[in-house]
Amino acid sequence: MKSLKIAAALFSTLAVTSAMAASTGTLTISGTVALVNDIVVTPNANATALNITGGETAKLVASVSESSNNLNGYKITMASQNGGQLVNGANSNIKTAYKVGYNGQSSVSLSTGASTVKTVNSLTGLTSASSDVKVDVTALPSAAAGTYSDTITVSIVAN
Repeated sequence: MKSLKIAAALFSTLAVTSAMAASTGTLTISGTVALVNDIVVTPNANATALNITGGETAKLVASVSESSNNLNGYKITMASQNGGQLVNGANSNIKTAYKVGYNGQSSVSLSTGASTVKTVNSLTGLTSASSDVKVDVTALPSAAAGTYSDTITVSIVAN
């Protein structure tokens, strides 16, 4: 009886050992690429030299460098601190409207909320693009002296 128990124990040890051994095995390897959605806004001298009394049409004020690796693409949005108005620094009741054109598209009025000005629907990998920013300023012939300004926030957002 004792021999039978030893034989059974030896057989079960061999069965477990052979279940763990195989003729093939697998190894999973991987790496991760972080999402890139970067934007650099580079204003030019025109950005701070707009003609308030005479107005402007399609005046180049900046270039924007865009980089993304999101396969679903991205959007460029713009928002205006003053709701699309160039406001006199000394008297916020004195202002004139402007519109913005992005990447050769028609000019649009901005609001304080984000407005989409460019959509890229898909990418195959890291992609970079450069887009021009142009403004149309409504002439304010009777403008009071002072600096008229607004701050535009430009964002890149993954689709």
